[in-house]
This record gives sequence, C-alpha cells and structure tokens, in this order.
Amino acid sequence: MKPLKKIEIIAGAIESKKVEKILKEHQITDYSVITGVRGRGGRGDRDGDGLTDAFQNRMLIVACPEEDFEKFKEPLRNFLKKAGGICLVSDVMWLNH
Repeated sequence: MKPLKKIEIIAGAIESKKVEKILKEHQITDYSVITGVRGRGGRGDRDGDGLTDAFQNRMLIVACPEEDFEKFKEPLRNFLKKAGGICLVSDVMWLNH
C-alpha cells in the first residue's frame, strides 16, 4: 500500500473547470469529476438539476503524493478564496493492484 493525499474539491460547475486548469498547470492529470453534486452552503441550495451549469456543483477528487499536493495547494487556496467552494484533504492509503 502507498500513502497518498486525497483532495475533494466541491465548486460550482463553471468554477470547477478553472480548478481543472489549475490541476493541469501543475501536472496533475489523474482525477475524477462527479457532476450534479447536491448540497447547501454559503450560496444556498444547489439541487444538482437545472438547464445550465449556473446552479450546479461538481466534485473533483484527486489522489496524489503529498509533494504533488504541495505544488498546487496555494494556487487552489487562492482560487477558492475568490470563487468559493470547499476543499477537504485526507491522508489515505492506495491499495496497489
């Protein structure tokens, strides 16, 4: 097993595309995107439905070594300060296969 950082980022659908750009700029190419994330936060209810991305959230999940996370941590923090959203970071173990 290998220790990694798991980063879960929830942001508006439009803003999540900019998060993907930050990841790519820091050579993070492997991540998952979950669309239609529902919840309630500082911007009120997000139902995951709608005709446009304006009121939808997405979750991006990244698993990477800590040294890779350190490369994009501050750019991500600065972006989220302006755009809103949440970022959760956990220590996890990857079951190699």
